[in-house]
Amino acid sequence: MADVTIKLFGVYRTDTQISATKIEADKITDVFAVVNKMAEEKFAEKQKENPDLVKPDEIKFKDAVVYVNGEKCKRKGRALHNDDEVWIMSPASGG
Repeated sequence: MADVTIKLFGVYRTDTQISATKIEADKITDVFAVVNKMAEEKFAEKQKENPDLVKPDEIKFKDAVVYVNGEKCKRKGRALHNDDEVWIMSPASGG
């Protein structure tokens, strides 16, 4: 497993309440699995305080704009290496 930094932008950052984190992942697909699991855990905690919250949709590679080390990632099976930085952006991302 590689140690990678994940950064989320736009709607994904707002929905998941994750701006940046370090995780272990071998491939881009692992990144999405970990991010979605983290988002689900954060949502469950928030829902305890507010049961009327609506759960955001799962983040999928095909719906996101993904960059690895500043280069656009076109394959969800792309291998990751130690110290890679993965950016996950919603297609209409703000600052």
